[in-house]
Amino acid sequence: MKQFEDAAQAAVDSLPEPFAPYLENTVFILEESSPDGLMGLYEGAGALAAGEGMPERITLYKSSHELAAGSMEDLVAEVRRTILHEVGHHFGMDEDDLPF
Repeated sequence: MKQFEDAAQAAVDSLPEPFAPYLENTVFILEESSPDGLMGLYEGAGALAAGEGMPERITLYKSSHELAAGSMEDLVAEVRRTILHEVGHHFGMDEDDLPF
């Protein structure tokens, strides 16, 4: 789990600084597996409604990432893609709008 945690922290740390104020109410959660085989899941009201209730949640699923990755380098890249994808949802992007 340590390598997965490190990959997730590196991905979060790599997000551009101007996004930080919009992510203050966002909690990143790491879970072992998803019952649906998801890589990640965004839950919340979005950046424009931040602070209006429960914190937004971005959950990353370790086993799905490990199955998709053939190496540690692949794992790091896949975790970063997933975080960027879920942060895109936080900013109101739909599946079709996201580049990854």
